[in-house]
Amino acid sequence: PEGNYLGSYSPEYFAHAMQTPWGDALNFATPAMRRLVIDNARYWLTEFRFDGLRLDASHAMFDPGERPILAELAAEVRALPQHRLLIAEDETNDPALVLDVGLDALWADDFHHVVHVVLTGERDGYYGAFEPKVLDLARCIERGFLYEGQPWPPSGKPRGADASGLPAPAFVYCLQNHDQVGNRALGERLHHLTRLDLYCAASMLLLFLPMTPLLWMGQEWAASAPWQYFTDHPPELGAQVTAGRRAEFKLFAAFHDPERRVQIPDPQAAATFERSPLDWSERDAGEHAGVLALYRALLHLRRADETLKVQDRSNMSVGTVGEHALWVSRKGPAGDRLLVIDFGPREAAGPPTPPQGRRWRLLLTSGGEVHPALPPARAAIYAADADAS
Repeated sequence: PEGNYLGSYSPEYFAHAMQTPWGDALNFATPAMRRLVIDNARYWLTEFRFDGLRLDASHAMFDPGERPILAELAAEVRALPQHRLLIAEDETNDPALVLDVGLDALWADDFHHVVHVVLTGERDGYYGAFEPKVLDLARCIERGFLYEGQPWPPSGKPRGADASGLPAPAFVYCLQNHDQVGNRALGERLHHLTRLDLYCAASMLLLFLPMTPLLWMGQEWAASAPWQYFTDHPPELGAQVTAGRRAEFKLFAAFHDPERRVQIPDPQAAATFERSPLDWSERDAGEHAGVLALYRALLHLRRADETLKVQDRSNMSVGTVGEHALWVSRKGPAGDRLLVIDFGPREAAGPPTPPQGRRWRLLLTSGGEVHPALPPARAAIYAADADAS
């Protein structure tokens, strides 16, 4: 809404009849706009030597041409001397963006959403399309997406397609990101909304899977700071943004009451920004140090273990036990690896145990065995080595 002067150079840069949530759509029927987008991408990748680009809201890129702009971009980037990543943030769950268009990966938000509702029980907004069922989480992991063409409740239209042809690295999984936290009314992080033992278990799940994990700033030590939506617009536009921000949440159960809505932080207030930076010093103390130790142990295991370092979906299996327990098995050169998580009410003092019948060796837990400041473990990784019966 501010600072975009492309329209002053040429009105043909925009398709004024086609609207997006951000205003007029870019007009990719105009050769100059296509060249601008592709040259700009090449600029960041070649001049600044970025490893890749995350393409924001690619589902809102309307292109009437025979060759989609994303396919043209992918072809130009593939022609560069060194490989560069192209990752789409796209809500359509469309495997063709990788298989046909030529991108490297997709942000797979279904995983985030179903983990969120399992841990928090929240059903407001788009979370209403997901149920807090461990069985749904298992299906999402096994299939890559949860929605593979089923009707999407907010629209009633089919969403997604069969993703069995996508390799594991093509799915970008996360527990939180700037959208999922910053778009909340109060900017709470996931561990602010659930118990720490559940958060640690979900962290273990994220880093055990062969998909590409996205770690968002501060999650690796359960940072205390929220991430609240802040802006610095001129007063007139700023007032509209503040009003729009509060109106956005009027349909949420927690903000039906107008008095509650006025408590939503003002994006224009300096205090909203000042609450959001990370406190890096807290990493060395208490539960923060414990969570950081867990993430370091998980990342080391993911990098060093000969089975877990192979990003392969074909040797992964997923299942549930009852309503609350999830297991994920991965086969590889060093033998089988098994993750067991208990998401339900838990009284046991020790970590969840593997099924009997095989000789399992404990590799890592999500609790006090890693760091004394962590709560009792809800998740554990076991190994059945290649030479073990």
